[in-house]
Amino acid sequence: MKQNFIQQIRAKSPIVLNIANFITPQHVADGINYVGGSPMMVADPLEVKDLAKLANAVTINIGSTNPAAQLCALSAGEQANTMDTPVILDPVAVGATALRKERVQQILQNVKIDTIRGNIGEIAALSGINWQSHGIDAGSGAGDSIEIAKKAAQTLQTKIVISGSTDIVTDGKTVYLINNNAPMLKTNVGMGDVLDGILGTGLSLDNSLETLAYTTGILPVAAELATVDNKNAATFLQHTYDNLASLDDETFFKRLKIEKR
Repeated sequence: MKQNFIQQIRAKSPIVLNIANFITPQHVADGINYVGGSPMMVADPLEVKDLAKLANAVTINIGSTNPAAQLCALSAGEQANTMDTPVILDPVAVGATALRKERVQQILQNVKIDTIRGNIGEIAALSGINWQSHGIDAGSGAGDSIEIAKKAAQTLQTKIVISGSTDIVTDGKTVYLINNNAPMLKTNVGMGDVLDGILGTGLSLDNSLETLAYTTGILPVAAELATVDNKNAATFLQHTYDNLASLDDETFFKRLKIEKR
């Protein structure tokens, strides 16, 4: 990985189009902006195709799925595919309802997804592995997380990111582990959504597994730095965003704990 990775993102200022949920769009837009990208949010199916033509990456989040959001997801994804623009899917709580599973399957059938990011419960559900998710949270179950990630990547023919205390990134063969642990991330709803957007900024440079792995490390590095002298949930979030905005390559590569298997 080039040692000017963060600088490259900021120099390009990639446009990341987000089919976001209605819970966290401000957080997502801020995260993209602080890293160096240019966020666009869309909720109207009539304009989404034109916006997708401008985008360097597209993220699809089904956290508040509805008919209009589904049309946006399909239209943006299909347009992105015609331009080889990376598409990231976040199948929020896909195992919670039949409707969510149906809509995710519709997206997967019609759009080539480059990366799926979720917690272990969501990725297990997509792979047909029994797992007791807890709403939008990971829940609990039996099985090796790395093997679940690899199986999902192989079955769905895409790259997988499983967020957790250790983030797992794989294409079904090679595995990267991000060992920067900031437990307070899960006290703030939507930090996975923020990571979705940040992934778009990195993949706009290079849609490779290595770039995906290093981009996955940006948020946990910023969050880990925020825990050094802070134990309050709301100010932790503020400090994490401050760190995203001020993060440079020297700090990032010094703090990143990445392992390749």
